[in-house]
Amino acid sequence: MGNLVIKEGASGEVIVKKSRFISELKYVETEEEAISFIKEKKKQYHDARHNCSCYIIGEDKLSKSSDDGEPSGTAGRPMLEVLEKKGLINVVAVVTRYFGGVLLGTGGLVRAYQDAIKDALDKCDYMHTIEVNEVEITLDYNMWPKIENFCKETGITIGELVFLENVKVKIKTPVEDTDRVIDEIIEITSGKCHIEKDDEKHTIFSD
Repeated sequence: MGNLVIKEGASGEVIVKKSRFISELKYVETEEEAISFIKEKKKQYHDARHNCSCYIIGEDKLSKSSDDGEPSGTAGRPMLEVLEKKGLINVVAVVTRYFGGVLLGTGGLVRAYQDAIKDALDKCDYMHTIEVNEVEITLDYNMWPKIENFCKETGITIGELVFLENVKVKIKTPVEDTDRVIDEIIEITSGKCHIEKDDEKHTIFSD
């Protein structure tokens, strides 16, 4: 099914012993976007005691976290663990803390930062990413209804469609299914088609 991502940003908030923890999540595609979002939130909440952060980027799940002055291991890493447990990628999170005057202790801080992230996650809508290849098929008009039905029955995404002397259609297939789909199209058309496969991977989203 691919990786899980959030559709849009979301925010949450918890209050623990008068300390206010404001969480904000955002979908990002690069580390630069994540860093920019963190800087933006630090500027927005410049009067807060701490702006702790973490992010996970890409298929390789590049991840980093920051405690931003909280005791080591009590904020950024616990926040990151919540996102990892959810199975998310391409997400950045910032939790801003306004100190309420009462020390929470190591365990209390970990729970508070994680609960703030969970509160924002509860308000998110989610999608899955799917890595696909684009395949261009050129075929006779009398073959097109069969290929159209095949695509609809198997859930293949039909893209650009051009009707000239022949039918030219672009479809998107999950990378792991591309070779099988091409073989089936060749069989359906008895080889009376021209197929060009783009080996570059593209990302599409599915609910």
